[in-house]
Amino acid sequence: MLLAAVAALVTAAATTLAVAAPARAAGPTASFVKTSDWGTGWEGKYTITNGGSSTITGWQVAFTLPTGTTLGSYWDATVSSAGQRHTFTNRSWNGTIAPGASVSFGFLATGSGSPTDCTLNGDPCGGGTPTTPPSTTAPPTTPCLLSTSPSPRD
Repeated sequence: MLLAAVAALVTAAATTLAVAAPARAAGPTASFVKTSDWGTGWEGKYTITNGGSSTITGWQVAFTLPTGTTLGSYWDATVSSAGQRHTFTNRSWNGTIAPGASVSFGFLATGSGSPTDCTLNGDPCGGGTPTTPPSTTAPPTTPCLLSTSPSPRD
């Protein structure tokens, strides 16, 4: 009975995959929040934060609005649009972001959708880059040796 339980435990441990989340390097991020919503439209704000150790000397935030949601006025950035994809670029006075500092820009939109597919300077808005790929291999196993003979007693 004990042998069967140990064998089941060893089998379960050998088939478990270790999947670790990739480590992320500190870097810039862009976070979105709807600061106001009145049903037929809303006000949105992106905050760009420099979590890295080097000064950022220019930024672009791009995102897609779903069909039925239209970009209106905006502030603290310039914008270029291609269909539902909108790219906001810093103004001359807010493009430099020191380590640990943040800048923001805002805009109005009609419709009920929210931005998707956000990029900051071409990278995902969540920031960071993987420094270690995730492990998808099984952990090493050590054979479990069981003896059915009595152990010597001193």
